[in-house]
Amino acid sequence: RFDKKKAQPAHNDTILAMDVLPPGVRAPFDHAWGYLQPGHDMEGHAHPTEEIYFFHKGRGVVVVGDEEHPVEAGDVVEIPPDTYHTVRNPSNDELYWFALWWEPVE
Repeated sequence: RFDKKKAQPAHNDTILAMDVLPPGVRAPFDHAWGYLQPGHDMEGHAHPTEEIYFFHKGRGVVVVGDEEHPVEAGDVVEIPPDTYHTVRNPSNDELYWFALWWEPVE
């Protein structure tokens, strides 16, 4: 579970993040929880890895490329490699998600 006390600033201090899996668990992907305060946006970015966001709590907006979609707990969003993406939290509630990313498989 996400713990603000253990989380670290990420994406130029626009979110708090921490590992999803406990230490010692090996996985074929990287992982992180994301936490976004009410009224804040995560720094937009792109990278060469494939990524999936699993929204856990709250409501927000995810931007992937030119598309913008509302998201809430239970939603899953795929982010293709080298595609600009960000998360926005225009609500008055905290927004939590976890991300998994890996090198593309050809």
